[in-house]
Amino acid sequence: MTLTQLRYFLAAVRYGSISAAAQHIHVAQPALSQRLKQLEDELGESLFVRHSRGVALTQAGEYLYGQAQEIVQRVDTLGQTFRSSQDNPFGRVRVGLSTAVNTRLCVPLIERCAALYPNVELSLSESMSGTLLEWVQEGRVDVAVVYDVPVEAGLEVIRLGSECLYLVTSAQQLKQLTMPLDLEQVLGLPLILPAFPQTLRVMIEQTFQSQLGQIPSDVQDVDSTYAIKKLVIASKGYSILSKHSLQDELMRKELQIIPFASGLFQRSINVVSRKDQAAEVVVRAVRGVVQEVWQQIAAG
Repeated sequence: MTLTQLRYFLAAVRYGSISAAAQHIHVAQPALSQRLKQLEDELGESLFVRHSRGVALTQAGEYLYGQAQEIVQRVDTLGQTFRSSQDNPFGRVRVGLSTAVNTRLCVPLIERCAALYPNVELSLSESMSGTLLEWVQEGRVDVAVVYDVPVEAGLEVIRLGSECLYLVTSAQQLKQLTMPLDLEQVLGLPLILPAFPQTLRVMIEQTFQSQLGQIPSDVQDVDSTYAIKKLVIASKGYSILSKHSLQDELMRKELQIIPFASGLFQRSINVVSRKDQAAEVVVRAVRGVVQEVWQQIAAG
């Protein structure tokens, strides 16, 4: 088995057919087919099911796909490490952004990184913090901006700051609330929240438990900030979110926010990476850019 065979295999998976892969990576189709056949013969397994539209992975192919991605990524990273220097980092960094901060962070992060480090390629992914923590631990992303990292996560953590959360409501639902708002009133509202064990849900439930001795019972689980906002706009319930995740909807007056008592719902914002990657020049460089950009956002 060779690294070239693994790269050809990944190309065939990515482009969905042998012919498309050959065209995109500029290799003659017969040569590509021969290399893949040699790989199958060596492993003693069929990796693809051939059909009229291209290829699909067999069970053995699915297993090899996960392994091949990790092997090729490690080899590429090793080469990048030797080419990188503190002043001129080189390589591709996969960055995961929490949905709540992505809208504020993604554009200035890409612009600043391109200006400082032209040989660094960023690949961005968005998800909720709990999912991103799993991705960092599994090696699916190299750097992530997340909330409230558990101590047991075993990651390299740099704290960027903190932010308050607000009760989020539509204008129609706002009329049904009694002011000033207290936590006991919120306990009885229909809430739309990320599902347990997302870090936001854990923090909200812990706060209710410590303050009132019980947690909300009327909760719709929705693991999508976009969907949560749409449901609140449609007056299907209330939520508890940060301002960062609501900028556009607040400007359009589609949503309104109500503050809680000072410090009641507050969470930390962090940039994290795996400890075995934290010393890599290119990872350190990107973490530094994240810190710089976030400080500018917080100051503005």
